Amino acid sequence: MQYRVPQFIEHEAKILGPLNIKQSMTIGVVLVICFFLYLSIGEENFFLFILLAGLLTAIALIISFYKIEGQTLPTVMKNWTNFKVSPQLYLWKRKQSPVFLSTERERRELSVVKQEKSSLKMRDSGKIEDLIKKIDFEQ
Repeated sequence: MQYRVPQFIEHEAKILGPLNIKQSMTIGVVLVICFFLYLSIGEENFFLFILLAGLLTAIALIISFYKIEGQTLPTVMKNWTNFKVSPQLYLWKRKQSPVFLSTERERRELSVVKQEKSSLKMRDSGKIEDLIKKIDFEQ
């Protein structure tokens, strides 16, 4: 019996309407902070409370909903700090490959062998042959 395998299941479960657990926790924490902020300074200086509550709410909404290339902002910030903190050493190791300098005689012998093996007709000289000469003699 064949079963269909679900694909692209990289979404989190929604617990409060359209909010997942991380989003609801972030917004809930900011609401609790705003409540205690109102109790401490909201009754004396309401304008300062509105300013701070608006700033905290904006930060919470950005953290909860803003995505950069499909990743949430906390994930991007975590990856960025891990990248900056981890030691980085980039080494380029050049592979040593043998250099073969061919002579005109060897090239002719190779072309004769190639012509005998294949049924395709090849020209004696062309752009590729000119490039081979330049590579061989300009190094």
